[in-house]
Amino acid sequence: MNPIYFWAVLAGLIWPLVAAGQETAPPLPLAPPELRAELITQRHVVLASDFAARVLEIAPEEGQSFKQGDLLVRFDCSLEKAQLERAQAQVKAAETKVSVQQRLSHLNATSRMEEELAAAEAATARAEMKIIQVRISRCELTAPFSGRVAERMAQPHQYVKAGDPLMEILDPNALQAVFLLPSRYLSHLAKGDAFKIHIDETSATYTALVTAIGARIDALSQSVKIVGRITGDHPELLPGMSGQAALEVSSKLP
Repeated sequence: MNPIYFWAVLAGLIWPLVAAGQETAPPLPLAPPELRAELITQRHVVLASDFAARVLEIAPEEGQSFKQGDLLVRFDCSLEKAQLERAQAQVKAAETKVSVQQRLSHLNATSRMEEELAAAEAATARAEMKIIQVRISRCELTAPFSGRVAERMAQPHQYVKAGDPLMEILDPNALQAVFLLPSRYLSHLAKGDAFKIHIDETSATYTALVTAIGARIDALSQSVKIVGRITGDHPELLPGMSGQAALEVSSKLP
């Protein structure tokens, strides 16, 4: 057999196999499979009592709105107020004693130790008064932000201990959409990418922007956590609602 012919035939047989091995994998579809998303709020907190006391007032009711700085809980601090009056009297007496010791010192009628003891007693009295003032400042809990009451755990006239939960509050206007994205799409996604989310409870679709991408991939599900911020003002949306996120990994809002 002609050697040239032999090598030509052999090359014709091998080349299709080599070319097949060099074929690239099919591109990922622009639309990932169904992505279930849940709405959560960025700001929520459970208010708790700092000390044992009786609740005088707790407002508003569950589901009602409030503004930042509004009074939410007021405790019965009549005992603390009486203690403050006593502490103020003790401070006045201690400072008077200091003044007397200073005048006696000018007359060389007292010792240095007695003068320093009087000053120390005055400092102790002032510190005790500040402790009571701090406690009284906690007799009223005000709203750290504007929002709504999610749950009330205490009632007026109820006695609570230190650390007992009083109410859970949240900001329904700071909503985030959270979902798990298959990790194979991770390289096609970036912060700022836009996606749509259809909420089951409202039967409406909203626009959101990716604000955070999880720092690790779950080894079992091979997915990564994606957090998005819903754009616009939508008072009908509440934390806990869920729906389907429609993400096009190549699309981005200007």
